[in-house]
Amino acid sequence: MENHRINAKLSSILNLLMTRLLYPIKEYDKNNLTDSSYIFTPNHTNNLDGYIIWCLLSKYYDIDTFMYREFWENYPRISKLLPIFNVYPITRDRLVLSEIKDELKKLRDDNHSLVIFPQGRHVDPEIMLRLKDYHLNTIPGGAFYFSAESNKSFVPIYMEPQKPLEKSVVVYGKPINPNDYDIKKENGKVDLKKLYYLKRAWLDEINRCYLLASELENRKMKPYVIKEKYMDASGSNHKISDPNRIVNYIYEVEKIIELREQTGVENIEELCHMLNLNDNDTSIIVECANIYKEHLLRK
Repeated sequence: MENHRINAKLSSILNLLMTRLLYPIKEYDKNNLTDSSYIFTPNHTNNLDGYIIWCLLSKYYDIDTFMYREFWENYPRISKLLPIFNVYPITRDRLVLSEIKDELKKLRDDNHSLVIFPQGRHVDPEIMLRLKDYHLNTIPGGAFYFSAESNKSFVPIYMEPQKPLEKSVVVYGKPINPNDYDIKKENGKVDLKKLYYLKRAWLDEINRCYLLASELENRKMKPYVIKEKYMDASGSNHKISDPNRIVNYIYEVEKIIELREQTGVENIEELCHMLNLNDNDTSIIVECANIYKEHLLRK
């Protein structure tokens, strides 16, 4: 708890600097947080999300944060400082026992919390919310495993993409108790297949928070900032078209998914032609679909 006292003082300073001056954050529904600890599960749109959440919450909670392991490999000097702020590495696409066993022990403490981004990478909110059924297949189960194994509620948090000196919004969702979803087997172990129901509950609550933010702010939430470089699951940068530009074709993609369900046709190019899309639009949609299939979809 000594670290928590240090972090509480430091976060007060950084909160003023980061979330009041550089990246002004307006918080909604923080009164949903009534327990002494949670698994905090925000959506993820940029590299600042972890720092923002830490600044907002570490004053009140003894809290650890997980960051993707590739950062430790790519930035070894900076990484040495991260444990000071209770930031630790984790593999994004599978559960590695050696990485999580210490954290699971900590979570037995009623006063210990964890921040973990369920998606494991940056995702355009419009894609995740308008293509929810599709996006569910891209979300690994790690965050929800922590919740189920520790019997701690997880809190979906909608984070609007931040831009320097522009106000953005954070909405704290209603805590979701994993025990309400019959998530454990008779032997007490977590049923990994049932983690799907926690993923859906998370995504539905993020969607509610997103709509609430738009209503309370009386404006559309800021769009995701598309980068030229796209970071895949291995942490490698690829000079390829960012798949998030598919948001420009969101209506067409919705129609493609509907048509696929009606006809059973799986070939994206054939479905595009069935919708009479031109060659340019078809090539973009096909390219983006292939990138998602190769780098994001979990089997």
